[in-house]
Amino acid sequence: MSSPPTRSSTDEKRSSMISDPNSGQRIARVNHRVLSLILCFIRYPSPGFRLRLTSWLDGVRGVAALAVYLFHAMGCWASVVPAWRADDAQTSLLQLPLVRTFFVAGGGAVSVFFVLSGYVLTQRCLRLIRAGSGHAVYPTVASSAFRRGFRLYLPPILLTFCEMLMTRLGFPPPLNFSFVAEPTFLGQFWDWLVETNRLVNPLYNFRRAIHGSVTHPKYDAVISTIPVEFYGSMACYILLSILAPVSSTGPRMGFVAVFCVLSMAFGYWNIFCFTAGMFVADINLGQEDNTVIKTGPPRPKRTLLWTLAIAISFYLAGFPTLVYEEGRTKPMPGFETLRALIPGGLNMHPRALLVLPRLRAVFDTYICQYLAKISSLYLVHEFCIVLFSLRLQGFLLRVADVDSQHKGLGYWIICLLWFALFTMPVFALAAQVERWVDVPSVKFAKWLEERSLRMYRSLR
Repeated sequence: MSSPPTRSSTDEKRSSMISDPNSGQRIARVNHRVLSLILCFIRYPSPGFRLRLTSWLDGVRGVAALAVYLFHAMGCWASVVPAWRADDAQTSLLQLPLVRTFFVAGGGAVSVFFVLSGYVLTQRCLRLIRAGSGHAVYPTVASSAFRRGFRLYLPPILLTFCEMLMTRLGFPPPLNFSFVAEPTFLGQFWDWLVETNRLVNPLYNFRRAIHGSVTHPKYDAVISTIPVEFYGSMACYILLSILAPVSSTGPRMGFVAVFCVLSMAFGYWNIFCFTAGMFVADINLGQEDNTVIKTGPPRPKRTLLWTLAIAISFYLAGFPTLVYEEGRTKPMPGFETLRALIPGGLNMHPRALLVLPRLRAVFDTYICQYLAKISSLYLVHEFCIVLFSLRLQGFLLRVADVDSQHKGLGYWIICLLWFALFTMPVFALAAQVERWVDVPSVKFAKWLEERSLRMYRSLR
């Protein structure tokens, strides 16, 4: 039986490790491998990353997805949706105008996402029209329209299928507070099929979705915007098909502008956002074609104008919701004038007002480009909140012995810790969904299109 090591022998081992010049290198290699494994799982940095002329648009999309994530995640810790002082219970400083924008801009982020989609979906065809190649627009539109549904609907279908499976383990769907599970797995599976049909079937959701009204799906309320986005995309494709022969810039842009204004006037906020993106794309293409534009630094007046536009848009993004009755009847300090300017009978999204700030340098940064790569964060974050975030929150509050009813300093320190612990796995899951679901969905749609075209040509 060996005797325990003495203090002197332990000190000798320590000194030998310190004197060994390779020990530090081995530790560094281990740390590097662990860090590389973590970065690989969250797909940061993404391989083969290169900036393009339109990469800043992807960056805006990524930041918009982050805004939706913060909106729902902060809902676990504070009531920030109502306006500050809307009633005696609404006293959080997070609800103040401008401050609240950081936490409640989820609705505004959806509008930003729609404008960007309209911009990206139409830019290529508008370039063809400007070049006098309107005949090439029709096959391009046909191809994009064919693949659009697969790109939008396949990831939510897979997500809700996983959420349906989790209901069998006792996890209710996110944001569904009246969910009742079916008695059998087959019954639950059939229920999921019915809900999936309601999500993708235009005979069911067309009348509401074309008008921008969302129908919250049973297994995940967040994907309610997918049909709304689909019909906004179809509106852009229809406009492109109509305007393909119109190479004259004035009449074409005038038609889109009138269509955009009428969409807003009749409350089709999603169509307004998409066609606004199309209009901005046409303007930018015109700026590219205008060789007399000076490339020097922006003039002070223009810089002041854009700064003011950014400030106004930031303020508008924090506008409290009008969906609920209390949003229309209770006080809204800081937003009373704006609420009075919105017609009461107008059926539109309360945050459909948008000014696109030209902060290309910011949105070209790597963190914004990374957020764009994991924009599936928009889809998966509510699922993660149901799966483990609420349990993590309860565990941290119990360990720290913090009362959730009295939101003192300790409560907000735990909140910051929770965000740090929760955000990493959510980002990692979003990165893997982008790798294994989003990218294959795009490839599948392209493969199916090519296969269908070959079949069609063989039958002619």
